[in-house]
Amino acid sequence: MAEGTMAVYPDSPAGFPRHLQAGAMRRRFWGVFNCLCAGAFGALAAASAKLAFGSQANVGFCTLGIIVMATTNSLMWTFFSRGLSFSMSSAIASVTVTFSNILSSAFLGFVLYGECQEVLWWGGAFLILCGLILIHRNLSPPRKAFPHKQQ
Repeated sequence: MAEGTMAVYPDSPAGFPRHLQAGAMRRRFWGVFNCLCAGAFGALAAASAKLAFGSQANVGFCTLGIIVMATTNSLMWTFFSRGLSFSMSSAIASVTVTFSNILSSAFLGFVLYGECQEVLWWGGAFLILCGLILIHRNLSPPRKAFPHKQQ
């Protein structure tokens, strides 16, 4: 930069060009949808592994559980990859998958094993949801020009 010029920062952040904004909501929806499916398939893979390798599993149940575990695990990675391709950042996709996996695990634990989660556990899930909402928001702090020193 030349000595006499100053850097000027815009008051509002730069956005996407108009032709990219039209599909942005659709991409965000499919990114969230694929990440939610990935989390659910991950929880299903863990539940089928627990059923397959439980203490009272016979050979047929164990074989079926391994097949279901392998299938749902590959579906989880497929949906997670799709979710990453649709998401604006990998952090958003990762937190969405984590939240979906936690809720799906709680649901499957209740349905399959009769497990009930503690209040502290639900508080943690709520905090993850709050963080997820924060990173999905499209608000950025206002930018102001830096004050220049007088010499």
